[in-house]
Amino acid sequence: MRVGVDLTAVWRPVTGLETVAIEMTRAMLRLDQNNEYVLFFSGGVHPAFVDFEGRFKKVVLPLQNEVVCKNVFMPFLPAIRALDFLHFPIFPPPWWCACPHGWTMPDAAPWLYPETMKTKSRLYFRALGQLAMRRCRMIITDTLASKSDLQAIFGNRAEKVRVIYPGMRTMFRRVRDADTFSRVRAKYSIPTEFVLCVATLEPRKNILGLIRAFAQLKGEGRFSPSLVIAGRKGWLYDHIFSEVPSAGLQDAVTFTGYVPDEDLLALYNMARVFVYPSFYEGFGLPCVEAMASGCPVVTSNRGALLEVTGDAALHAEPEDMNGLAQAIRRACEDEALREKLIRCGLERCRLFSWESYAQEMLGTIREAVHRE
Repeated sequence: MRVGVDLTAVWRPVTGLETVAIEMTRAMLRLDQNNEYVLFFSGGVHPAFVDFEGRFKKVVLPLQNEVVCKNVFMPFLPAIRALDFLHFPIFPPPWWCACPHGWTMPDAAPWLYPETMKTKSRLYFRALGQLAMRRCRMIITDTLASKSDLQAIFGNRAEKVRVIYPGMRTMFRRVRDADTFSRVRAKYSIPTEFVLCVATLEPRKNILGLIRAFAQLKGEGRFSPSLVIAGRKGWLYDHIFSEVPSAGLQDAVTFTGYVPDEDLLALYNMARVFVYPSFYEGFGLPCVEAMASGCPVVTSNRGALLEVTGDAALHAEPEDMNGLAQAIRRACEDEALREKLIRCGLERCRLFSWESYAQEMLGTIREAVHRE
């Protein structure tokens, strides 16, 4: 087969969606010697694929505009490149595509939690997502929870949805590198003892709720860790920053901005606890990265987060500030519980493999190509 992968969205600083697209494609190139690959980029070949050049043919589009790239160029390029199949691992397929195609649909947020998305993004995903559910040969989603949500929305049209768990990057592991820790502490002004959250600053991640839960902990007294929030600005983030002085936490909260992976590894390993209080996720990759790094996890019980973390995390209702605060306190202070969470987290990470993901994806593509 000649298989295409749309990577025109990976030019931006990578978050969960881009990470899954990159690692999925790298794993398929690494494992599959039987098929040809054509990769589509915006602006230039992404650095993650430089070491694979020769294993794929590249198509570089001259601009970084998602709507134009997807709906002007991508409908016709598959025919020009004689593709047997084209997969869209991040954003929805275009209004029309000249070959059999599929989409990785991470979750049902545009339908279930529309208030957590920008209006134009919500409308874009809903419109093209509806078309994709009809026209795609296959839809991939990350968890059983997401598949159940999609079935509730789309009914029989969701029969083509397949669940494939994303993998875990092996760079995330337990490390004890004092020099790296010192460098990262100095670079981001990290306090000695801290609770970590890694998330884009946007409504869905419930950062405001986390700050309020943290303020409750500080107000109760006898809680020494600070809060470190790592992640780029998304949208509607101004109230997140203004909440910190309003809660009297000026000296207790640090915003690092976007953190590259090599520094993120150090943060996971230095943190006392990792907290991910999102209202809704299709997977929750940072939880897996934290578990792999030996960091106890506190997360919400919504969406796929309960399915992904299982008994390797403490769970709380994201709107329950007291429940979230007390879960953070327990994970910080109960040493027996901490050891259990660390041990269970390291074990649970074995469920998530990019090699398994790539093999299942290739099998699903073969099935889709031969389906009428």
